[in-house]
Amino acid sequence: MNVKRLKIILLLLSFLVSAQKAFAESTAGIVREANKQYQQGQFKQAADRYDHAMAQSPEVIEPKFNKADSYYRLDDLSQAIDLYKTVAAESKDMQLVEKAKYNLGDCFFKQGTKQKDSDLQKALENMQTAIGYWRQTLDINPANEKAAKNIEVARLTIKDIIDQINKQKEKQQQQQEQQKQNQEDLKKLLEQQKKLADKTQQESQKRNPDYNDISKEQSQLKDKTEQAKQQMQQQNDPNNPDSKQQQAEQNLQDATDKQKDAEDKLKQSDAAGAKQSQDKAAEDIEKALKSLSEQQKQQEQQKQQQQQQNQQQQNQEPNEAGEPNQAQQQQEQQQQEQAAPPDTTAQEILDREQKQKDSRQMMQSPGFQNVDKDW
Repeated sequence: MNVKRLKIILLLLSFLVSAQKAFAESTAGIVREANKQYQQGQFKQAADRYDHAMAQSPEVIEPKFNKADSYYRLDDLSQAIDLYKTVAAESKDMQLVEKAKYNLGDCFFKQGTKQKDSDLQKALENMQTAIGYWRQTLDINPANEKAAKNIEVARLTIKDIIDQINKQKEKQQQQQEQQKQNQEDLKKLLEQQKKLADKTQQESQKRNPDYNDISKEQSQLKDKTEQAKQQMQQQNDPNNPDSKQQQAEQNLQDATDKQKDAEDKLKQSDAAGAKQSQDKAAEDIEKALKSLSEQQKQQEQQKQQQQQQNQQQQNQEPNEAGEPNQAQQQQEQQQQEQAAPPDTTAQEILDREQKQKDSRQMMQSPGFQNVDKDW
């Protein structure tokens, strides 16, 4: 009886071993198929197959790494980052952890490079994060020359970003000072126009009124108003015009039209008509002043909101490497030739990004590399 029971147990164990072996072979076959798709540039299909392998054998780490590579090649950096982080945290293979840390540095560096034209502060944060991961790479393997070189490239890039941020702040400061000066100039114009209207009324009450001097003063004031409008137009960015400033410019144009009408009527000794146009010109200048004041308040509110958002992001998402918040996911998918492969150097990413920027309308064909880990 004991012998029979032992035979049954051995038979069951043999069956389980065979089933487990067949299951593993099936998972490995899926990965090999996915690797082939990756090598053919079919990154989306490869990612789907790696996902199938992960579902079948969730304890196996390599498909996650290869899937991260696929997302990197698809320029879906947010997905790639999440998977690389999982590999770095779960894998016991330090060589694979080293590669995951290195590629995380590449991901954040690439995100920062893309953000240099849109958000310098986020670009700076991502560059700092990239350096953090490359330092972790060197902690694992001090002989990793690529990681060491990347840190130096990232430091130079950070210096360039900081210079741009400082220039941006300096420009904003100059704009704020110019806005204040514009408001002071309009206040003077408004005061002069009101005084000129009062002067016209006083002259009209004389027995023999003479409007020649007032007409000349009105002409000079019209020229000053026109100059103020032109100066504001030069300050307004034509590619991103400010609506409040545009409204102020239109108000000043209306004011110059009224001033011209007042000048003509003064020449015709039409004091009542001139006074009416002068009063309307003053109203238009006052409207322009109000528009500039609203513009300044709006800019201050936007600045405060941005500061609050940055602070909330920093408080809500502390990351494992001590890095700032992860930038928003880059949803825009590019052609396979346009994406730098994983394990590239920071300088290669910079060079590739610059080429893409200079040749947006041209198709690039630099080829691709194999996955970093084929098991």
